[in-house]
Parts: sequence; structure tokens; C-alpha cells
Amino acid sequence: MELNITVKEIMTRDVVTIDIKSDVQKLAKKMLTYKVGSVIVTDKNQPVGIVTERDIVRKIVSRNLKPEEISIKELMTSPLLTVPSTEDVTDTMHKMLKLEIRRLPVVEKGKLAGIVTDTDLIAISSEMGNIFSDLIKMHREKLFSMETPGQAVKGICEDCGYISDNLQLVEGKLLCESCREI
Repeated sequence: MELNITVKEIMTRDVVTIDIKSDVQKLAKKMLTYKVGSVIVTDKNQPVGIVTERDIVRKIVSRNLKPEEISIKELMTSPLLTVPSTEDVTDTMHKMLKLEIRRLPVVEKGKLAGIVTDTDLIAISSEMGNIFSDLIKMHREKLFSMETPGQAVKGICEDCGYISDNLQLVEGKLLCESCREI
């Protein structure tokens, strides 16, 4: 099922950024102040990299370095992977899974417009699940209010999730013809 929701509709617009010439301690303080797990690194107001909590652990803490012993340029992940604001959420989900990343900066007309995270994607997925659940309940109520028992209705099968023109109530569930035969 295609939902056609764009990244722009779910992204976080207020992105925490830091200049590449700044220091790691200031970066860490920004992460704490804004309660974020990543900061976008900019050079002359252009996004050039990202620093995550994981980067700090892997490149500073695990090496027993002091924050002043490493530059943001050495710490950041670069080149910065981004998605356009018009990209479909489903495509973005697949991209993040394939690349094993949790955050993707969003660009619009060449400028940083936001960031989409795995949490944003989970939230939208959860909301869509609630909507589907409500639709199923609507169809069930419609079926219960019908005068002719066993009459078929159109809707979403509660077993396979496919749309059917031939749903019937079986043991309290709306089932398509294929699922009724199992």
C-alpha cells in the first residue's frame, strides 16, 4: 500500500548545527542543551558533516582522548548523506535501513531544511497503524449493523491485510475469501 507521505511532512525543522571551527566541548554542550543525539556541522553555513553520540563514544571515549585533542572535522562523519524534502517516507525508510543510519538531514533547494530520524519514522508508522485500526473498526461496525447476516462487504481483511470486495464476519473477524478457506 502506497501512502505518498513526503519527508517534509514529518521532518524536524529545527536542526541543531555547529560551525566546523568550533570545539568538541561546545558541540557536546549543544547536544545536552537541545536534548539531541546529533549535530549537523556547517562550514560557511553549508552542511558538511554530522556528529552523533556514537561518534563521540567511538572516536573520543573509546580512545581515552580529551575533547580538546580532536577537532570537529576529525570527529564528524562526512560526506553528509541527505535526502530531498520531496522524497517519499517509504523510500527514506529503506535508505536508512540499507545504510544502517538513524538520522538523515533533509535538504530543500540546496539548503538544510530539517532532519528525519528513525523516531520520526516510527511515529508516522504508529499513527498509520492507528488509522488502519480505526478503519477496520468502522467496517466491523458496518457489518454488525447489516440486516442480512453473512452479507459480503468491501474493506480490509483482518488476517492478510489486503483490500477485498468480499469480506465476511468469521468468529469476530472480517475475512476475505482466501483467509476464510484456511
